[in-house]
Formats: sequence, structure tokens, C-alpha cells
Amino acid sequence: MTFPGTSTPARLSLRTRVLIGFSAIAAIAVVVAFVVTATTHNFLVRQLDERLASFAGAAPVGGNQDQRPQLPTGGPGDENSRPSDVLRAWVDPSGEVTVFFAPNVGDEDSGAPVLDVDDLPAQGNAYLNAPSTAGGDDFRVYARATPRGWDITALSLADVTSATQRLVLIETIGIAAMLAGLGLVAWWVIRLGIAPMRRMVDASSQIAEGDLDVRLDGAGGSAETAQLADSLNAMIGTLTASLAERERSEARLREFVADASHELRTPITTILGYSELYRRGALSKKADATDAWSRTEAEAGRMRRLVEDMLELAKYDAEPALTRVDVDLEGLAREVVADASTAHPDNTFLLDASGSVHASGDSDKLRQALINVVANAAEHGGSNVTVTVTAIDGGAVLEVSDDGPGMAPSVAARATERFVRGDHSRTRATGGAGLGLAITSAIVEAHGGTLTVNSGKGSGTTVAIRLPR
Repeated sequence: MTFPGTSTPARLSLRTRVLIGFSAIAAIAVVVAFVVTATTHNFLVRQLDERLASFAGAAPVGGNQDQRPQLPTGGPGDENSRPSDVLRAWVDPSGEVTVFFAPNVGDEDSGAPVLDVDDLPAQGNAYLNAPSTAGGDDFRVYARATPRGWDITALSLADVTSATQRLVLIETIGIAAMLAGLGLVAWWVIRLGIAPMRRMVDASSQIAEGDLDVRLDGAGGSAETAQLADSLNAMIGTLTASLAERERSEARLREFVADASHELRTPITTILGYSELYRRGALSKKADATDAWSRTEAEAGRMRRLVEDMLELAKYDAEPALTRVDVDLEGLAREVVADASTAHPDNTFLLDASGSVHASGDSDKLRQALINVVANAAEHGGSNVTVTVTAIDGGAVLEVSDDGPGMAPSVAARATERFVRGDHSRTRATGGAGLGLAITSAIVEAHGGTLTVNSGKGSGTTVAIRLPR
């Protein structure tokens, strides 16, 4: 959420964020190493200061050499026999340094501290660093002011400097190793994580531009990016299928509108034509007027049936209301065959029932479906066609087959679509508008069943209705 008067922060890429995080970790590591080094160095210096204080002993009170304190001796008459790395000296007010005890262990040529009286305390004591006259390591000096000069106790900083340098070396190697490891991790994250994401973004941009043939690489693995690629590829496939189905639906809709317009054009043209003739007085004879009104009535009835069929299909496209009961399919087929024999006396209708066949469904709508199939076989099968209705027990199946001329397989595959007819010329002599099997298919699907059409040129047609029991 952005409030008025505030600006949206710049959006950083994942690669930039990883590099920023890497740099922050490196900076923190350097700061921590610096703090550890400084703390350790100060600790070692404090230890050295404690040693200096213990070596210095009691504060001197005089200004001549006889009054200067002496270090403990290793034995009677031998003040220098005790091993020590401490240096004791006296600095007079002129700045002259007199060493009266030099280190007798370690590097004996370490020299003496170079001291400036301006750096020494005017009173009390102080700790300070001083260079060596030999040019080696510096000294840590403990200076105590006296009325006639300064008492000096010094220790070499060689051990402190060496320890600090070793610590810096260890920290440098550790930080370098850590940064190398972090660099490998960053490279791995960028290569295996961010790079695939970048490719996905590029592919998504192509998809957004309309290229639906793009597929994301890296699918099929167990990593999150691979799973994301799988999901996006599935989404693209679904989108592609949806768009293809939408195009097919639009094509079918255009075909449906064209077919419906064609079917309605003929009766409307006929009605308007006879109306125009009547208005102009061209139907002055009673016989002509009677014939005109008869034809007008027939076309109006045909148009009404077409509209009713279309409305019925619209109802099935919505939510059809079914009154389900136990339907005796064998008895239903027997009644339809008897009615068809009366309505089409030129054709032969046979019933082949192996036993009682029952299914749960709407009796009236199933009757309508079977009548549509039987009537379609009688009307399009030609004269003297034999129509056989078979009720198959064990599967709630009704089959209607005829020995008529049949249809091309391409037409049979679309026989249940609306306004699809084997006769593309749509002559009035070959039957209705091509909605019979479409209505039948809608009824069967509303019952949860399936309708299949098998046909071939010269081999007749078989329509199978399979219903759940």
C-alpha cells in the first residue's frame, strides 16, 4: 500500500538482491574481524602492562643511581643471574637514557627504547609505546616520574605484534574462504534459481505477446523452479486448449447462426411471398387462395417446430429438469416400433429384445429420444428400409440400425451437432433441419449416458444409446 506523499521503492531484481546480501555479509565479516583483532591486541597489551607493573616494583624516591631500585637477583652477589626479558633504565631531566638492566633472554640485541622527555609524564606514571634504538620491534614502556627523572620499565612488543599478525592472517584466510564459499553459493543460487526464473519471465513475456507455442525449460525436476515450470506449462496447455475450444465454439456458433438463418429463411420467404401475392390481388381465384394459405400454414408450422426444437435445445444447455423413474426400455422400444410402423407404412420396423431392460430416467424424454432416432432412420434411410430396434440387457442399451444408404464417416462423426445433415443441399424432401439427433444427444447426456453413431456409405447406420442403470 502506498500512501500519499510517499514514493514506491525501486524494484530490485533477485540477482541484485543476492549480490547486495553477499556484499553485506562480506562487510560484516570484515568489521567483525577488525573488532576481534583490536580487542585481542588490546587484551595482549593489557597483559603486558600488568607484567610491566609487577617488574617495576616500588616507586623510587631519589635521583641518583644509588637510589634506583634493583631487580631481584638470582643468587648472592649476582644481580644479573636471573633470566628476564625486562629492560630497566633511568631517564634524567636532560633526556639521557641509562640502562642499568638489559634483557638476558631472547633477542639480546633488541636495543633500548627511544624516549623523548616531552612524552614522559610530569608526575605519576604512564604506559606508552617507544621505538627501539636497534630498529627492531617497539617497546612497551612503563614510565614513573620522580623528583630527579623517570624510572623506566620496558618489554618488547614482539610477541604481541607476532600474535596480532598471526590472528590477522588467520582471519584473512577465514574470511577469504568464507567469501569464496558464499560466492559459490551465490553463483549456485543465481544459476540454478534465478537464471531459470529469468527464462520463465522471458517466456511469459512471449506468451503475453500471443506466442502460445512457448514452453518453459527445466520442467520435470524436483526443484521449485522445475515444479513452477511444470505448473506454468500445464497452465499454458490449458490456456491453449481453452482458446482452441473457444475458436471451435465460435465457429460452431457462426455455423449454427448461418444454419438457423437458412432454415428460417425458406418459410419466411414463402409466407412473405404469398402475403404479397394476396395483397396485390394475384390470388383472386378461390383455389389459388386456398393453396396459398395451405402452403403458408405449412411453412408457419415448420418454422414453429424449428423454433420449438431450438428452445428445447436451449433448455438442455441450461439445467434440464428430469423426473426420474424406473423405465422399462424394452416396453418403451416396443411402443415406439408399433407407432413407427403406423406412421411409416412403407418401411419395416423390427424389435429385437433379449429380455427385460430397465434404467432410471425420465420416461417421456427417453421416449422422445428414441422416437427421434427411429424417425430419423425412417426418413433418411430411403424407401423400403428396415429399421431394427435392439434392447440389450446387462447394459441398458438401445440400438437403432437401418440398412439404408448410410453416411460418410466425416458426417457421422458430427451427426449429433446442430443443423448437421447428410444432405448438404437441405432440400425439403430429405427431412428436417438436422436437430433430431442433437436433441436426442442432449437428452441422453442429461441422463448421464452416451450416444454414438456408426455409419458408412452403403452400409447403413447404427445409433446406440447407452444409459446408466
